[in-house]
Amino acid sequence: MSFRGFPAEGLALLGRLPTFDKDSFKAHAAGYRRDLQSPLKGFVDALGPALCARISADIQFAPKTHGSIGPINNDVRFNRDAPTYKDHVLLRFWEGEPKKTAPTLYVRLTPTEVGFATGAMFADVDRWREAVVERGAELASALDALLADTQGDLVGAELKRVPRGFDGDHPQADLLRHKWLQVRWPRALPANVHGEDFVDYCADELERATAVHRWLVRELTADGTRR
Repeated sequence: MSFRGFPAEGLALLGRLPTFDKDSFKAHAAGYRRDLQSPLKGFVDALGPALCARISADIQFAPKTHGSIGPINNDVRFNRDAPTYKDHVLLRFWEGEPKKTAPTLYVRLTPTEVGFATGAMFADVDRWREAVVERGAELASALDALLADTQGDLVGAELKRVPRGFDGDHPQADLLRHKWLQVRWPRALPANVHGEDFVDYCADELERATAVHRWLVRELTADGTRR
């Protein structure tokens, strides 16, 4: 499926979705499929191979909802005050299994902004802590470089203190407080969002995260190979 950019009509519709109920969405279903859903599938099909070529040949992607494309509807079971539909689309490109906890590269598209992220949930927190204690200096250096390069934010340090049994003076003590890890950085939506060049723009941004992504894959996935 070819990608020729996101049409202005699709981005405008994305911004209006939080005002829709289910009947309103059905009334705009044809425009949603033509101007947003179809370009999203083409974008995933184009960006996925670019990330495989630039970052890792084992990155996985699937141009469908609940594959690389996050659902457009909110799960109101957990927040009844949330609108029925989101004002953004979240795209995932992951490496390793299971997908839910695999190191992942993200693109978050809104009508005015494109956000990027890299990170992982921890399927095995003990493995994370062991890797941080023994080989965390490499990750810390990669994170510092990525944060300086992108002016992004590092999130996931949910523990107030270093876990019991670990040295509070360890050089990577802050990383030991993480229950998950993600670096996020936003960008104003570039003019090339309406054209094919948007793929290379996003690949350039995510390529900045190569060192962090590769460390997470090596240390946290079952088939990761430690150097």
